Amino acid sequence: MDKNNLALILNALGNEHSLSIMTILAEGECYISELARLVGISRPLLYLHLKKLENAGLVESEIRHFEEPPYTKKFYKAKNFELILSLSKIKEIVNQEKNLWLQ
Repeated sequence: MDKNNLALILNALGNEHSLSIMTILAEGECYISELARLVGISRPLLYLHLKKLENAGLVESEIRHFEEPPYTKKFYKAKNFELILSLSKIKEIVNQEKNLWLQ
């Protein structure tokens, strides 16, 4: 992991709505309308949080097609990850990048 990836992950998780989204998706996949209702936020706001989570590699989406309206639904699911963070780990990640510049 580099410091850009770490910053993306921390930024994506640094909100109580994002944490609620991850908690719900940890139980299984969910489509947008259902997820918005469960989290208690609007769909546009949900999309903003999901975009950050997806860019950070924490969730993934899939569009599914159905015979009846609505004909398509976008489902999201959490990707399994583990984040162990300490001051020494942050220092290691940042120093890795400095060492690459020195080579």
